[in-house]
Amino acid sequence: MKRKTAIKLGILLSGVFAIPALMGNTIPKTNNKQPNCGYIKMDWGKIELYIFTDGHLLLENPQPTFAPQIDSATFNSELQKLHLGNKEIDMAINVMVIKTKDKTILIDSGMGNHFGGSQGWLLENLQNAGISANSVTDILITHAHRDHIGGLVNKDNAIVYPNAHYYMAKAEYDFWMSENPDFSKSKLTEQQQKGTIAFTKKVLSLTKDKLNLFTPGDTLFSLINTELAAGHTPGHTIYTISSEGKSIKNIVDVFHSPLLITNPEWGIEFDVDFEQGIKTRTKVLEDCYANKRLIMSSHLPWPGLGYIDKRDKYYWVPLYYSTPNEIKL
Repeated sequence: MKRKTAIKLGILLSGVFAIPALMGNTIPKTNNKQPNCGYIKMDWGKIELYIFTDGHLLLENPQPTFAPQIDSATFNSELQKLHLGNKEIDMAINVMVIKTKDKTILIDSGMGNHFGGSQGWLLENLQNAGISANSVTDILITHAHRDHIGGLVNKDNAIVYPNAHYYMAKAEYDFWMSENPDFSKSKLTEQQQKGTIAFTKKVLSLTKDKLNLFTPGDTLFSLINTELAAGHTPGHTIYTISSEGKSIKNIVDVFHSPLLITNPEWGIEFDVDFEQGIKTRTKVLEDCYANKRLIMSSHLPWPGLGYIDKRDKYYWVPLYYSTPNEIKL
């Protein structure tokens, strides 16, 4: 285990993007995992940014996971008002990669292949973009929920990215690896808590020899600012990547759906501290709106890129772009 208080190295959804074509009255079948459909690329001068899909998580009965204290009629009415479907929520699993001259930096690893075929697509999509698991040099862990660390190990408990160095906030590691992680401010059931803790402890134990701990506020690789966004987990960290006058804020799991952008006070059971999660969500929303920040979210509809705007309430504005695989900013 290596403790680094300031690391400066010198330099837990929406499917794959595809557009169906109409030929007469026939809609041709499409493969959800076509080559080159599972990622988009942004060139920022000396760095390249990629967003990859690891698949999606469909909640057919999203309450009480979402908005546990809101009556179902109000909840379903808001889903329809926001054009988010009818009585279900599909969450993307979006993963960011940063490429510099000599580094390939993965931010989280997706769910991996532990829980079914609708997740675990990241490795294949990395390969489609010409990135091998062996070429990943560094992995930044935002927090230790299964849909963010599950892809670090395979079903045989082998390390997926053998040459990478790992980074996580010390508060996050200490919480999960404590004897009894405190879920007293969460709305998860005891059974849900036990399953989450067991899986997280297993993955972190398997990767601990590669893990570097930092304090939010530290700068990583001279281009990534770390910021604590507690509530979802105690060490939940969001990252702002800056290069040549451009920046993008990876807000991770501050909000899992446009529903929680418009109604941040409704909350989500995934938050270890439910009330703190609401406070953090509201604070981040106002910052992103007031500063017109381009943001990336792990679970907003693919590819999770866009802006926060506000009229009477906050709302999600997806980033406008014209081609499937490459974005010009």
